[in-house]
Amino acid sequence: MKIIIFGASGAGASTLAKAFARENGYEQLDADHYYWLKTERPYETKRDPAERNKLFLEALHQHDKVVVAGSVLNWDPTIPGLFDLAVFLWLPPDIRMQRLILREKQRYGSLLESDPWLKKESAAFIAWAARYDEPGFSGRSLTLHKKQIAQLKIPVLEINGDFPLAERLQRVQEKIAAIKYQAATRR
Repeated sequence: MKIIIFGASGAGASTLAKAFARENGYEQLDADHYYWLKTERPYETKRDPAERNKLFLEALHQHDKVVVAGSVLNWDPTIPGLFDLAVFLWLPPDIRMQRLILREKQRYGSLLESDPWLKKESAAFIAWAARYDEPGFSGRSLTLHKKQIAQLKIPVLEINGDFPLAERLQRVQEKIAAIKYQAATRR
């Protein structure tokens, strides 16, 4: 089974994907690994889209049991059809933004104050992420994700709200069990 978990930055897609992979013997892929080149300064240089798609699709096809964290549905028109389940996470903006700001502080520490480039980039990232729920925002947004969800031809589990990781994991497991049950009863 191939699963994608996505939502706004800070909604918990990576955390849920890592925990699900660890508990269920899945390979976990993170969209950022393919989207960004490894550079001295993180998240500075985007990978060429053709190379990104090639690398991502190769990794996705290497595993029967894989969970992907991140928004990859618009990278290539074939990608949405490769998944068996989509999990969409939404958090209230105030909770999500608190998490993102805390994550930036944990990730970069005092460099956020002493490194002018990092301080500027982090502030720009936070400002970009804060616009996710804004109607008409042209970046990665709730509007874009809702449009992508409406076009998916696979089961979608939407988890809207701030729930403990254990409850999110349980909801994913229950959805997978329901999918497997439906497939078995169709035979």
